[in-house]
Amino acid sequence: MFGIFNKKKSFLDIWSGTPEMHCHVLPGIDDGAKTVAHSEVLLRKYKSLGCDKIIATPHTMGGIYDNTPATILNAYNSIKEMQGIDLSYSSEYMLDEVFANYLEKKELIPLVDNFVLVEMSFFQPPENLFEQIFKIGSQGYIPIIAHPERYAYYHKRPEIYRDFKKKGCLLQLNGLSLSNHYGESVQKIASDLLKDDLYDFIGLDTHRIDHLEKIEKMQIPAKYSSALENICLNTRKTFHNLL
Repeated sequence: MFGIFNKKKSFLDIWSGTPEMHCHVLPGIDDGAKTVAHSEVLLRKYKSLGCDKIIATPHTMGGIYDNTPATILNAYNSIKEMQGIDLSYSSEYMLDEVFANYLEKKELIPLVDNFVLVEMSFFQPPENLFEQIFKIGSQGYIPIIAHPERYAYYHKRPEIYRDFKKKGCLLQLNGLSLSNHYGESVQKIASDLLKDDLYDFIGLDTHRIDHLEKIEKMQIPAKYSSALENICLNTRKTFHNLL
């Protein structure tokens, strides 16, 4: 009986075939791939894991990664001909003043349609968060909050995740959060959100080759496999038109 409750399942067996909608594979413009060669290694690894549709999402973060649509396009153009990979680009936007300016000018790069990937500081939540979320929606965009399980200041406020959904946000799980890669607290919150069907999409948030190597070997409790299959399916429908 004890073994039944501890049964594991391969993450890769469930995720393989799902498009990547959050990763840092464009060369030289954030804390992900540093060179074209590094980008090519990552893209080849994705392909070997069964992922051939990738949306690159470099950080746009004022004062740290001052990316613009032009810098992102230039980095994309340097690797877009990679064979066997359907590569497009967007950005992971920090909710800061730079983002507010892009939002006001409607110069954001959506993932697809009107979906925009946003993140927060890992140290403290942004001021007037729900006001910012309202402004995103009023401009016709739908915010997808990247890796909500990683914001430790919300770990003792589990009601916040349902508040996000009520305000029109969608939630994106980091695949590695289902392991102890980011720590046990993050793993617990990720498992709880998955169990409660609060995630909408999944991304790997790959920065380095070892992230994909961990994904390749990762096992998850079998009791979460159905919920994970559902968000993988929704990610396929939304970003790859796979049913």
